[in-house]
Amino acid sequence: MIRPEFDPKSAPRAIIDLKYDELVEMIDVISDPDTDEETGSYYEGIIELTLPGANVADLILWPHDWFQDETMADVDLSPEEIASYVLAWTEKKLRGSEKIKLPKIPKSKRKGN
Repeated sequence: MIRPEFDPKSAPRAIIDLKYDELVEMIDVISDPDTDEETGSYYEGIIELTLPGANVADLILWPHDWFQDETMADVDLSPEEIASYVLAWTEKKLRGSEKIKLPKIPKSKRKGN
């Protein structure tokens, strides 16, 4: 469950104790076409401030750009998969993420390429 104190009408901020399940839920909200722009932008801002370099919107909307691989253009990633890639890419751990197996980042996306 997303914390009640997360208010899309306020400025996003880094959340030092963000939990994996909260990350997944925020990604689910951002991914929902019925989510209003203010709410989606707010949660995207929290993710970007908490996990710098995540580029979560690109991973949701344009996975082929995020992966730098045109074969990924038509993939349909779940919020859990997106969260896992974001954590693997940013090399961060969140409480609750220890229960998941982080994916390998494809060669096309690896840092330094």
